[in-house]
Order: sequence, then C-alpha cells, then structure tokens
Amino acid sequence: MLNQTPRMSLNLKQNLVKYTYLLGGTISLGFALIGAILPIMPTTVFLLIALWCFSKSSARLEHWLLTHPKFGHILNNWRQAQVVPRPAKYLAAAGMSVSLIISGIVFSFGWLQMFLTVLFAFICNYLFSKPSTSSEQPNKAIAKKINILLSAISFSLICYWLMSSPLTF
Repeated sequence: MLNQTPRMSLNLKQNLVKYTYLLGGTISLGFALIGAILPIMPTTVFLLIALWCFSKSSARLEHWLLTHPKFGHILNNWRQAQVVPRPAKYLAAAGMSVSLIISGIVFSFGWLQMFLTVLFAFICNYLFSKPSTSSEQPNKAIAKKINILLSAISFSLICYWLMSSPLTF
C-alpha cells in the first residue's frame, strides 16, 4: 500500500503534464484558426506551437497536423529543416511593420515603440536567417553578425531610455 502512493503521484503528474500540453496545443490551434480568418493575426506561429504541444501529448493530433492538406507541408518543412517560405518572411515583416506604425499612432512613439522595434528586428533577423526552401542552407555567420549589431543597438537604446527618463518605483 505504501509503495503505490509514489507511483500514483507519478502517474498523476504525467497525466497533468500531458493534458496541459494538450490544452496548450488546442488553444494554439484555436488561435491559428482565428489567424487564418483575420489577416492581422499570425497562423503559422500558432500552428508550430500546437504541433510542439501535440508532439508531447497526442500522436494522433500531431499526425493530423503533419498530414493536413493545407498546413502539413509547411509544418513538415519546418520540422525537417526549419524552412520558412519567402512569402511568409515578407508577410511577417510587413505585419510587424504595420503593427509598429499602428502602435505608434495610438500610443505615441516612446519606450514601447523602441522595445517593439528592437523585438521586431530580432524576429525578422531570425526569420530571414532561416532557409526559404529545404535545399537552401541557412547563413549563420551573417545572422550572428546581425544579432550582435542588434544587441548593441538594443543596449544603446535601453541605456538612452534609462538615462533620459526618471526612475520611479
């Protein structure tokens, strides 16, 4: 009787983790479906998150995503060679630019726009450092140099912001 308690606890923990991944995958899939309808919300990112969650929780749902007629080839290309199709790169960059402009109009350009600009620059660098086709090789040397440059710019912007604004706690 005493030996069953830790085993039951371990099974409960494994089930809790499995169902948490399943819930995360389901929510991400829901966001991906919304993103397929609304042009302002991304689809692929949420599909990748759903695929990752389902790979940890449900082989059936993982297989369903990988063999889906519309999204399956994109997810398989990502899984095999981290391919991001060229149109997806440009669409992501354009979407981030539009959201940066809209946030600038709504919130006025300040520390939020600096943060978003730096974040979007890192995301674009990440996306454009990935191959566009499965036969293309990623250029890691250029991506590393750009990341160093973006890090230096980010550090400079943070220092400028900290020095120019009063610290309030």
